[in-house]
Amino acid sequence: MTWRFRKSFSPLPGVRLTLSPSGISTSVGFGPLRLTAGQRGPAFTANIPGTGISFRQPIGTSNGQKAFAPEVTETLPTQPALTPSSELTDIESMGSGALTTAGLAEFKQMLERTRIEHDEISKDLESWRLKEAAAVKDFKAWEAGWLFRRILVEKFQSLRAAADEATAHRAELEEQERLSRLQTQLELPKGITQAFHRLCDEFSAMAKSQRIWDTVGQRNTNRIAERTTASRIVDRKLVSFRLGKCELIESEWNVPHLENANGGDIYFYPAFVLYFVSSDSFALLEYKEARLDFSPTRFIEEEAIPSDSTVVGNTWAKANKDGSPDKRFSDNYQIPIAQYGKLSIGSTTGMNEEYMISNVVYAEAFAKAWQCLATAINAGV
Repeated sequence: MTWRFRKSFSPLPGVRLTLSPSGISTSVGFGPLRLTAGQRGPAFTANIPGTGISFRQPIGTSNGQKAFAPEVTETLPTQPALTPSSELTDIESMGSGALTTAGLAEFKQMLERTRIEHDEISKDLESWRLKEAAAVKDFKAWEAGWLFRRILVEKFQSLRAAADEATAHRAELEEQERLSRLQTQLELPKGITQAFHRLCDEFSAMAKSQRIWDTVGQRNTNRIAERTTASRIVDRKLVSFRLGKCELIESEWNVPHLENANGGDIYFYPAFVLYFVSSDSFALLEYKEARLDFSPTRFIEEEAIPSDSTVVGNTWAKANKDGSPDKRFSDNYQIPIAQYGKLSIGSTTGMNEEYMISNVVYAEAFAKAWQCLATAINAGV
């Protein structure tokens, strides 16, 4: 049982003040009809004496609640930063030299040695291809003629030998170049293989989204000073996703490839994550040290709305804190709020990437498939 306190008194005819733990309310009127103002806002009230039946209609809002700002979290920058401290902070990973997780350090070293060997052979191969082309051209020119190959027989035979030698050397280097590529054969348990194939399927669907952005910078807003309902301003760049291969690894697998606008591209292999800037600048991450998080985000979209996203509300270009339009701006206009999917990719070693996907359903499905793969890999099944 709880004690309640409520006291009413009338300082003036038709005016009643009521004191209660929730505060003071004032009502004006006579008989069963009254106008009330209190903690719950202004309202018109009526009651039928002797029945216990009453009616309350809030004034000023359609649902009896205070106006509130839409739950919008993000928008694009529309004006220069107000102060140096309000400039955007980059969303990017640490350098590739720091990202590799301990369990894959030895594998990375092997990749680096293989790359160096492959580059050296590739340079020799290119040189001998040029030599072969020149030697074969000289030999073909003499062979097509009539006089020189009959008068200068030894010279003609030396040209033939040079062309044959160059062709043989080129063929040998091509075989060495093929063998110098790291042939990655991934022997995986059935559960991991199935989880990876599902990941690829969900990724293929997500890659067909109308818009995919790499979020490259962000800052919190000053909602009052900037007259916005958004809590975060972001900078984004259009990128593309596709299934493919990385030039660093010779493999039969086509894997999810995420383009990165301000850093290394990301490849999800069945057993590791590859962060690839170039053949001599890359990192390898174990799934147990990486994370991929999904969340829906409401975005104040001043560009074209993608056809596969959903408009979940509207706001104003210049808005008050409560979400209403700032009437001081005569050219104020409404802006649609779209719902997108946000993917955040990080690691204990410093990976920090964020993407925005126009199709929130596909983005969520991919994130769930990624978690299933990570769980299967960590369990080794």
